[in-house]
Amino acid sequence: MLKRFFDFILFGNIYIAIGAVCQIQSTARQLNFTDNLFSYSILTFFATLFIYNLQRVFYSEVKDVNLNSIRRKWIFSHPASIKILTLTGFIGVSLTFFSNDYRILFYLSPLLILSLAYFIPAIKLRKSPWFKLFTLASVWTMTTAVVPLILNSSSNSALHLWQLILHTSLRFCFMMAICIPFDIRDIAIDASESVSTLPHLFGENKTRLLALFFLLIYIVLIILEFTTKTISLPSFIALLISMSATLILIIFSNSKRSEYYFVAGIDGTMILQGVLMIICSMIK
Repeated sequence: MLKRFFDFILFGNIYIAIGAVCQIQSTARQLNFTDNLFSYSILTFFATLFIYNLQRVFYSEVKDVNLNSIRRKWIFSHPASIKILTLTGFIGVSLTFFSNDYRILFYLSPLLILSLAYFIPAIKLRKSPWFKLFTLASVWTMTTAVVPLILNSSSNSALHLWQLILHTSLRFCFMMAICIPFDIRDIAIDASESVSTLPHLFGENKTRLLALFFLLIYIVLIILEFTTKTISLPSFIALLISMSATLILIIFSNSKRSEYYFVAGIDGTMILQGVLMIICSMIK
């Protein structure tokens, strides 16, 4: 019973939707926003739930190799749940939109189009290894870092511009670092669907090194944020702790790992980071 609930949370994309909320809250806490963007966080939760489950509707059970995926087995055996979660996400977005700044329609519409282009069969950007990663990292960065920064400031000061550039770069590197291992996870499934990814081009080891390279840049940017007093010492420590957990998970990632390792573990680093930042903001 517990496993069934756990699978529903993970494979029904509720878990990653919580991760989106945690990343927004991480941004708000890191940069000491006066507004914690609660309404925007709820909207993003439902938007993530909608987009991630909508793409599951386009999955097709055509290759035997796909049946080796615990995640895909769950998806193919729970089509009603996927549709209900998609509908729930859509209704949630429709209701929470009106409690947010109307500017988000302008900011988020291009991201919605890009997200749909990622998996719609006629376009399917995910077929390109570089477009796939860039699309994922860019959408997550814009949604959880850039838009929150824009919503929280009416200033065009040099300080705000510096925060925007630095924090955007920080989040992009983090998202690239945790997105890349999922290509390693999906190496067999992507091959069966004729989708070329980085592990196919460079092998698992070099692909993992690329993820670690982005994490290294992330570490440098965290230090830069701290030395320029963009973030506080507690926030700096919290980010280093979450980064260390991310580093360990990436180092030990490989295509033979259980899908739980990636979905619960690597995706969970988004939640860990957000929770640590919230705790830091409470104990200051």
